[in-house]
Amino acid sequence: MYDKFGNFNSAEEINACAEELKEQGELGKLKELAEENGIPGFFAEQYAEGMSEEFTDWMNAAIGKLEIEEGLHKDKYVPAGPVAYYLKSLCIEEQFARRVRRRTKSIEACMKYIEERTGERVKQGIRHVEDLIVFHWARDYFLEEDVEK
Repeated sequence: MYDKFGNFNSAEEINACAEELKEQGELGKLKELAEENGIPGFFAEQYAEGMSEEFTDWMNAAIGKLEIEEGLHKDKYVPAGPVAYYLKSLCIEEQFARRVRRRTKSIEACMKYIEERTGERVKQGIRHVEDLIVFHWARDYFLEEDVEK
């Protein structure tokens, strides 16, 4: 994951990389950049052909990240698919999408957070956690500020 180009912190960083690749004539690598970041391939094609001024936007950069990371997550107690689907629906809001794209946040860590919260509930004798509560925990994970450790 993010082996070729790295884990970008924003759509702007992805666009800067795409611009550099385009200026260097590395048009084939634009598709690789799109693939690594979960961005539809036709975005790379349109950008390479000059039909689009930017490679991606904040919403597609965030949704792409969620799709890539969801595909790599190994479900334990809570399936990542429905959580990622819910989070993708929130990416229509720019502020949320920008927070999802931060390199300090990931589906893997989000799912760990959800599992920890679920475990706390189980210890309290609560046997079932409603889906909406799980979705809100996922949202809150991406909205919380990063804390230096």
